Amino acid sequence: MVAGVGAPEGTGAERTNIVRAAAVAAFIAVAVYANSLSNGLVYDDRTVVVRNEAVRHPFGWRALLLTSSWAPDAQVIIAYRPLTTWTFALNYAAHGDGPFGYHLVNVLAHAGVSALVVALAAAFGLSATAAGLAGALFAVHPIHTEAVGNVVGRAEILAAGLTLLALLWQRRSAAAGWTLSAGASSILACALAMLAKEQAIALAALAPLADLALLDGGSPRLFLRRLRGRRALFYLALAALTACYLLLRTAALGHVAGSRETIGFWMNPAASAPTPRRVLTALKVLAVAIKLLVLPVGLSADYSFRQISVVTSAGEPGALAGILVAAGLALLAAVLWRRQRVAFVWLGLSLLTYGVVSNLCIPIGTIFAERLLYLPSVGFCALVVMALARPSGRWRRVAAAVLLVGWGALTVQRNPVWHDQLGFAEALAADAPDSSHAHHVLGTTYAALGRDQEALTELARATAILPDNVGSLYNAAVIHQRRNEADEALALYRRLTDVDPGYFAAWVNSATIQENLGAYGPALDAAQRAVALRPTAFEGYVVTGVALRGLGRLDEAQSAFEQALRLVPGQPEALLGLATTAAERKDIVLATSAFEHLVNISPSRDAYRGLVSSYRQAGRGEDAARAVRAARERFPDDPSFTP
Repeated sequence: MVAGVGAPEGTGAERTNIVRAAAVAAFIAVAVYANSLSNGLVYDDRTVVVRNEAVRHPFGWRALLLTSSWAPDAQVIIAYRPLTTWTFALNYAAHGDGPFGYHLVNVLAHAGVSALVVALAAAFGLSATAAGLAGALFAVHPIHTEAVGNVVGRAEILAAGLTLLALLWQRRSAAAGWTLSAGASSILACALAMLAKEQAIALAALAPLADLALLDGGSPRLFLRRLRGRRALFYLALAALTACYLLLRTAALGHVAGSRETIGFWMNPAASAPTPRRVLTALKVLAVAIKLLVLPVGLSADYSFRQISVVTSAGEPGALAGILVAAGLALLAAVLWRRQRVAFVWLGLSLLTYGVVSNLCIPIGTIFAERLLYLPSVGFCALVVMALARPSGRWRRVAAAVLLVGWGALTVQRNPVWHDQLGFAEALAADAPDSSHAHHVLGTTYAALGRDQEALTELARATAILPDNVGSLYNAAVIHQRRNEADEALALYRRLTDVDPGYFAAWVNSATIQENLGAYGPALDAAQRAVALRPTAFEGYVVTGVALRGLGRLDEAQSAFEQALRLVPGQPEALLGLATTAAERKDIVLATSAFEHLVNISPSRDAYRGLVSSYRQAGRGEDAARAVRAARERFPDDPSFTP
């Protein structure tokens, strides 16, 4: 099943077989993911696609290249994937928020990556049959469902496909004496891969490693001796490209990698742990990753706190398992380096691409996610195929068939998890019962559907796991506030602001509740905290104005409402506050003008009542009657609008 390096491209017949094998792998990929085409836009899709302003402007290059690839108010601010965002923008330009087109691109892209696995496997020396099996196994592996079935996973798919293209063109350039056309194509693919997702930066190490192993017989001396001319130019271009990517990333995010300040504890508790504990936790997660590649059952879209706990000592079972797995991989690498360098390169592809996102070297935005294994699984599938070359032909075919059918069935079964937000949220909590975030997502989903009691139950579970889960505290408080349960809401807001004094919305909502209770002093304190936190946000000035009006400080209240209107001209709440305050100050001209403006932009009952009253106080009876008639037409069941 395995030929010598470069041999598969030696004959036209073999090339034809490789093309056919690639087509079969692509077809299998489409077949097993066809049922994901009915999925909606759920979970992170809403942040990265629906709420991301950059997706609305496919030619807004500054926003694409120099800002985070997630919505500006999202917690994850270390994602820099401009190429992926641009493809979402093309989708949006073609069909808006309709989910089918986004999923179609994902499925077709996965099919393309599966075909590229075949091509690269052949370029690395596997026969057409073996290369085709590697591509087919990759096409059906269940670990990919998160990347393909969830639109956001496109970053993994694009980065993987472009990485494989870069390696394929590098091999062709090297085989032809480092031709400029293939070399330039490889560098371009490298650049695009990095702009799709940061995981592709592993190419900076993987490309020379492949040449060292496959071209130079594993001899560093020979590698250095041959490092001249176009080959040296290729590596120089690769180094410059990597540096430029890091500069662009820094310009967009303000830093190259994540830190304790930019990574939420719930997303990756290992990021805030001391380095030795972070490394041990990363090794523990490595063991989990290997297990899921080998036995892809018990999959989950969430591994955040406390689904995976941070290691406290090297003696813990998880840490010991991770250390043993790492030692085993190191031993395997040493053996393959001596005996089978093609297999060594496949192992290197897996380990280097996973290493970037493993939390071993630097902390990333998540402690673990199955989508991170999309590109590393390429090497794993190739190694499985090479291992299957050992048994006799009959057992080899049986094992291959079992893997293809078994993995394919698991993939088809899991794809609908991302069908809709409710189904996803319920599956998330079931798959990750120890995750605070999973229960938060389910509780928030229930709240959006008006299932308040179920929402409060799930949000309580989230805070039981992570007491400082401010998102769950806030959402629970909002539910109580909506249900006019003031004491419960205020207690949760106080608990939230004790944890995070900078939570602007909690101060605004606390002020609103206090104002409804007539407690204008505490309301003013909360409102002023909000203004201090965000002096450019109108909400703080609105609740400040309401509190001041309640305290009888009408001049100050008017100033607060006017400031809110300077920030957001025509803002209805600020206009209503200004009009009402002006009426109380007997400034009928200002009150009438403000109520007229309010009726034009937000014709509410209060706006009409205030306008009618202002007209009557100004002695404008005909205008008052006209306003009453307009109000009765709009609100025919409201008895308060009488001539």
